[in-house]
Amino acid sequence: MIETRNLSKHYGEFVAVDRISFRVEPGQVLGFLGPNGAGKSTTMKMLAGFLTPSAGSASICGHDVVDSALAAKRLIGYLPEGAPSYGEMSVRGFLNSSRTSVGWPATSAAADSTTSLAG
Repeated sequence: MIETRNLSKHYGEFVAVDRISFRVEPGQVLGFLGPNGAGKSTTMKMLAGFLTPSAGSASICGHDVVDSALAAKRLIGYLPEGAPSYGEMSVRGFLNSSRTSVGWPATSAAADSTTSLAG
């Protein structure tokens, strides 16, 4: 389950995300729709632990993305749009790098089956 409560992100006076709250139950699918600058990517970066919220809270399966960041990161996968530093990395290399960054072994049956599908 993914849950946000009054989640906000400010950059000085600029409000990128303004007190959003939602809950996604297991098996549900959620999509963010909106124009450029609406806060979609910023919200995802906060959920994935790449940005710290300015206010409010977010949790992944009950693990707060700030207070229990490592536990939350182990339960979510996020591939940022355009990931510029990984432009030359293979799918397998990216998955292995992502896995080791959250304390998982670099290789797994899931990674092997994913890379056989993705190349």
